Amino acid sequence: EAQGNDLHVVVTGGQALRKYPIVIHVDKPEVSVTIRGGVGVVPIRFEGLESSQGYRLYHVANGERLQLDQSVHGNDYWQTDYDPATGSYKMTFNVPLDGLDESEWILAR
Repeated sequence: EAQGNDLHVVVTGGQALRKYPIVIHVDKPEVSVTIRGGVGVVPIRFEGLESSQGYRLYHVANGERLQLDQSVHGNDYWQTDYDPATGSYKMTFNVPLDGLDESEWILAR
């Protein structure tokens, strides 16, 4: 698991602050994250968001955006936190990486 989660992370529209768990600082309204490697489900947190609402995470498969939806009771598959020091929000998702050599994820409003 340690070897499989030695991730390579490339970000467009932000910057990777940490590769495991993945932490991305958002600089643009849309952020693309390409992840090489991964075992099981891996947390990914987006920081510096201007709002706690309206964001969706998409997995890009065969050039198509597929919204990540792991809901059981509505919008219960991510966590949002407010950062009073910066006046911004953080959103954390758990992305399934098992069996994917490389995957692309897009956070967009």
